[in-house]
Amino acid sequence: MKPIRPKPYAALLLILTVSGLITYWGRLLYAGVWRQTEEAMPDLGGLARYLLGIIVLLASLWGLAHLNYRLAFRRWLLRTEARFYYWTWLCILAWGLFEVLQIRTEHEPEFVDENLLVTAVLMGFVIAYGYVADAFRTRREQIQLIQQKTEAELTALKAQINPHFLFNALNTIYNEAQRVDNEIVADLIQQLSGIMRFTLQESKKPLTSIEDELQFLEKYLALQRARLPERADLRLTTELDWDGQPAQIAPLLLIPFVENAFQYGISLVQPSYIELAVSVENRQLRMSLVNSLLPANNARSGTGTGIANTRQRLALMYANRHELRISQTTDSFVVELTLSL
Repeated sequence: MKPIRPKPYAALLLILTVSGLITYWGRLLYAGVWRQTEEAMPDLGGLARYLLGIIVLLASLWGLAHLNYRLAFRRWLLRTEARFYYWTWLCILAWGLFEVLQIRTEHEPEFVDENLLVTAVLMGFVIAYGYVADAFRTRREQIQLIQQKTEAELTALKAQINPHFLFNALNTIYNEAQRVDNEIVADLIQQLSGIMRFTLQESKKPLTSIEDELQFLEKYLALQRARLPERADLRLTTELDWDGQPAQIAPLLLIPFVENAFQYGISLVQPSYIELAVSVENRQLRMSLVNSLLPANNARSGTGTGIANTRQRLALMYANRHELRISQTTDSFVVELTLSL
């Protein structure tokens, strides 16, 4: 899957906000400090040293909290049998910080309460940093696991779909070879060659172009037409339209619905029909598929793995970007799919 990129207007909003904040602070600083007479110019060197001291203090505090998280938090607190070591270490760290503050105030008794308060604030930051950093780490690991799980499920689903389709296509060519001459068989083999190439190569990719997907579908429909007898009560209507705009789609996403229609909706002896319409416009795909539902297939139509697998692929790869409606009557099976590519 392609990584999600931030929208341009979000970056522009951040730039405007930061610029506004810096301008506001600069105006206040100029009005309160810098807009003075030449005899009372502010000590810019002292201000720079003061700001540098704050930066050094914050960096030191962050470094101490990060080292505590890496060397103590993850080593001891995350292990039940070693948690007492972690809290013992925090007590020693608090003692050390307090003594440093005591040295800074030259052990004056009137600064003891202030040093205790500062020590408590610093230790609160160190402890909170450990829990927050570990929460972010856990979240990153969960996202990685979800991505790995999604990729594994999609690979497994493709592995179920591809062989099923190839066996059906080979069976079609075998039946045709028994009743036609070599020229027709050669054409069917050429169609199958293109299908196999697409199935074995493109299906390994997370996405393929909509043009290749539609060409694959056309080859499949050509194979199916070749095996069907010419009868007035056997009707196969297909319409594939694409506006030419570049777009990508998950490979082999539409074929399970079409396979299902041929498997359960076409009979070589009874009246039957399939009506397929696929259109792609402004990277919006719409598919309408209606097939006859033969009496012998009413109880088992749509119960195979093909449509169930496709439902899962749509949910995984096109969450909140698709709408799938499947309905069934006594004599027809209808699939309507809308997909944002």
